[in-house]
Amino acid sequence: MTASRLRLTCAAAAATAALALSSTASAAAPNCSRGGGKVVAASAKVRVIAIPNKPKNQETRRDHIFGCRVTTGKRFELFFSRDFGLDLIEHDTYEIVQERYIGVIRDFEGGVSESRTAATYDTFTLKKLRNSGPCDSVDTGDFSGVEDAVFLPRGGLAYACGQLRISDSKGDRELEPPGTDVRNLAVSFNTRGFNSRLYWVVVAGATTTAKSLDLGF
Repeated sequence: MTASRLRLTCAAAAATAALALSSTASAAAPNCSRGGGKVVAASAKVRVIAIPNKPKNQETRRDHIFGCRVTTGKRFELFFSRDFGLDLIEHDTYEIVQERYIGVIRDFEGGVSESRTAATYDTFTLKKLRNSGPCDSVDTGDFSGVEDAVFLPRGGLAYACGQLRISDSKGDRELEPPGTDVRNLAVSFNTRGFNSRLYWVVVAGATTTAKSLDLGF
């Protein structure tokens, strides 16, 4: 091969490599936190993003909350997290389950009162799956809503408010009746050779009873 032909071959190879790199870059998924988004929860494949918005009316903070899959960069709306000065302050906590589902507990503080809600979202279908609706309006004085909640496999939700309920593919149903003091909800995911299991404690006077439910997967 002559020197001139060798130079042409090398130049062609370099051009091909540059084109491949350019194509790869253009095809790369957008960043989940683009546009000034702040990552408020993360796993290997899922992000929860908060984007500050201009407050409206009496709001002093307004954050647009999104779920996002890292591989695609596609975001979908979860809710708006808002404060109204010291009259109402919202605190949100997140849990990512099985690299697919997002569990959220929203805590609202207003003066001497407090309320909580819980929900799960699916980052594949881009939809809300479960919520704590039957507990959201339960009022025990200065506190209303869910007292405790845990996020289950496949986007399920277990939650307590003077009763215990579970919401999953079988629907929303009662595990402990109203008037039951339910505490310490927990779930096991990774017990080798056994299904996932929901755990809770029932308190009646001086008696504490530990209970559990096989979740079947």
